[in-house]
Amino acid sequence: MRLRRTLAGLAGVAVLAGCSGGTADTPAAGPSQPAASGSPTPPGDPATDPPSDLPVDPASARERRPRDQLTRQVTAMSVLQLARQLQVVTVAGTRPRRVTPDQAAANMGRFGVRSPAAVARTFQPAGMVYFDQNLSSPPQVRSLSSGLHRASRRGGSPTLLFTDQEGGLVSRLPGPVTSTQPAARDLAGEIRAGRASARRVGAAMRGMGLDVAFAPVADVDTVGGAGVIGSRAFGTGPGVVSSMVRAQGCGYHRGGVGISLKHWPGHGSTPVDSHQELPQLTLPVSTWRREHLPPFVAGIRAGADMIMTGHLAYERLDPTGKPASLSPVMTQGWLRDRLGFDGVIVTDSLSMSAVAAPGTAGRVAVKALRAGADLLLMSPSPTAAAAGVRAAVRDGRLTRERLEASALRVLRLKDATGLVRGPRELDNC
Repeated sequence: MRLRRTLAGLAGVAVLAGCSGGTADTPAAGPSQPAASGSPTPPGDPATDPPSDLPVDPASARERRPRDQLTRQVTAMSVLQLARQLQVVTVAGTRPRRVTPDQAAANMGRFGVRSPAAVARTFQPAGMVYFDQNLSSPPQVRSLSSGLHRASRRGGSPTLLFTDQEGGLVSRLPGPVTSTQPAARDLAGEIRAGRASARRVGAAMRGMGLDVAFAPVADVDTVGGAGVIGSRAFGTGPGVVSSMVRAQGCGYHRGGVGISLKHWPGHGSTPVDSHQELPQLTLPVSTWRREHLPPFVAGIRAGADMIMTGHLAYERLDPTGKPASLSPVMTQGWLRDRLGFDGVIVTDSLSMSAVAAPGTAGRVAVKALRAGADLLLMSPSPTAAAAGVRAAVRDGRLTRERLEASALRVLRLKDATGLVRGPRELDNC
């Protein structure tokens, strides 16, 4: 089973392997290479004019897939099951079944059950995400993961286990390998070091039962100390970032875990933190295409499994001012139709201040799915989000077919990581 996905619509052009091509100073040739200095690409009409240097994925290519075993599993789900299968939820505590009274009460309020294992078994989310409060030692993480995987299988739908494991400041997992992973900037554009580090970390993650890393960061840091990405970025130019995204993607894959590029369409040009408020990108489209787009194109071509959409408004791409996570133009229009990405699109956390507001979990979930997202990350109320999605299918704002398309992408990711039909042999990069 291929963990890397073929980039649709390339008309015979080979997909770049994560381990191949370029150095820190020499980005790989092809559509992802930035325009030469002094010859910026004219922006044209970003809403209607597909860039000539990017592949386009016709809808018909996605519609011709055969009805395989995974498709049959998706079509057998109820609408409520589909709505739950499009969510990634948090975990309470450090053990599958033992929780404190406060944690049990929190779970009861959100899911109607007490323990993380019960959430995995009864709510049946697509995935669960670990944070510092869930993690103390590699054996403890392995035990937690094993318990959640077993519980979700008993419920009938295996759950993916995620965490943010970038390195440096964003190193969640305990242990000598993962806790000392260098920050992206500290790798200094060294491709071999970046690939080797990600491979070691991926193997350590797999050993602790995790399936996907929310990494690598594809943002290009163009504002230096004034920005919020800082050392999380591999560099200040598209060449080095593109090369390191490919290298780290290859490393994580060889280690045995999937990856997610972030934060589309690029968080490196703004000083505003989307955890606190909605950033507004203001750079010209020609500059964005030259400086911030190439690492995402490189990552897609190298086989990225997922892309995380940021809560980032860019009115020059979407004049409505919607954040990318809720924007059909930036999600469906750009990622799907223009870049041909057919992996899983996940929102950034829906509990972040840029999009969260009391009582809006259902409406935000529907907006994200209508925009083209496949996975809703950390809704403040997963049950309300599922109820909102089910209501949207009833009244016609969403279709069952739309939910099935996303659920099938998620199920293919589960299968690629070995959760559906047993261990899979991951392709070499």
